[in-house]
This record gives sequence, C-alpha cells and structure tokens, in this order.
Amino acid sequence: MATQFKDVHIQNVGFLGFEEADFAVFTIPGLEPRMDALRTQLRPKLEQLGEHFSNRLATQLERSVFVHVAKHARRKTNPPKDSWVAFSQDRRGYKKWPTFMLGMWSSHVFLQFGFIYESPYKAAFANLVLENLEMTRTLLPPDFLVYKDHMTPSGVALETLTDDAYEQLVARSASVKRGDLLFGREWSKAYVQSLSASALLDEFDETLQKLCRLYPLADLSLRRAESSVAATGSV
Repeated sequence: MATQFKDVHIQNVGFLGFEEADFAVFTIPGLEPRMDALRTQLRPKLEQLGEHFSNRLATQLERSVFVHVAKHARRKTNPPKDSWVAFSQDRRGYKKWPTFMLGMWSSHVFLQFGFIYESPYKAAFANLVLENLEMTRTLLPPDFLVYKDHMTPSGVALETLTDDAYEQLVARSASVKRGDLLFGREWSKAYVQSLSASALLDEFDETLQKLCRLYPLADLSLRRAESSVAATGSV
C-alpha cells in the first residue's frame, strides 16, 4: 500500500530558510499587527515552499496537487497562533480532502498529513487506520507524531503510545466530530535555525516521502466513503 517516491529533482524556488523574525510573528500582540507581519514576513516563504513541494507531490502521487496558503480571513479578534501552507487535490480548497500541511508555531515547524475534522471523509480514514493499526505503525518511523487536534501545538509520538492508547486515539478521531487525524513531524525553532535552507528542504522532503506512505490509505477512504454514499444516498 505504500507510495514510493520517484527520484525527481525539484529546484529550490528561492526559499532561504526560517529565521527568528519568522517565529516572532506569532508573539506580536493584536490581530492587525500580527496579520501585517504574517503577510510580509512569513507568507512569502510559505508560498515558496508551496511552489517547491507541489510539483514534487504531484509527480510522486501522480495527480494534480494545489497549494493553499492560510489566509486566516475569518479571524475578527484573536490573532493566529500558527500558519501554514496546505497541499490538496482540489483547486478550491483543502479542508475536505487528504491534506499535507507545512507550517509554523512560535516554538517549532511542523509537517502533517491526514484529515482535519471538517472533512466528510475523516471518519472513513480513521476507521481504515483502525483496521490497519499495526501496518500504520510500521509505515512511519516511531518518532513521528499523531495529532487529534491541528489547532493545538503538538501531537503524541507513536513510540510513546501503547497499542491500546493508539487504538483509543484513532477511535476518538473516528467518533468525535471535531476530532482530527493527522500524522507528522516537528522541528524545534533552534534546530530549524541551525540548518541551511537546502538541509531543511531535504528534511521536509524526507518527511513527505514517509507521510506519502499513508496516501493510498487516505485515497481508499475516499472511495469507501463515496461507495457508502452511493449505496445509502447519504453520508
């Protein structure tokens, strides 16, 4: 079921790495000042990463991949605590679909794959993971994380979860409407700033390769959910 990455070279589109000022965006008080800094300081880098990795993902997944940089347009009072660029199969949006998200909090950078709670396919994906718990553990390195809520900073490392705890976490994602199910990796601010841009891109690329091993499972969940809808006439 694993997706194998092809050996394709994608040229860096100008990404120069992350610096202290990028992380500091999320410490600026007030919605408008933080949004202004986000637009000028961080969003251009997220756009560069989107261009860089969308081509890579499209080649490896053999399908169109579209870039969605978070705009935080619905925020009226509280400033965003994180931001990201998302990759999905739909030009119009990503929340419905299996999604890769590469982003940043004030403390770290993250790269995740899975479904957020707004997707009508999230429960189908979680149920497939439940059917393949042991396999998903073997597909990903033990230090990769599982997230039940993309709006909180950190997930739980697979290696720290017992089989029962892992099953309970995934089952919660299947049954709780506002629960997410994402897998990924994090890099601390200090570590990110210690790397060159090319070294950081290599780490992101390696992580994407491993997360893509879950894509066939996500794809199967779409087909299963759509078949269920066709059979019953409802989600």
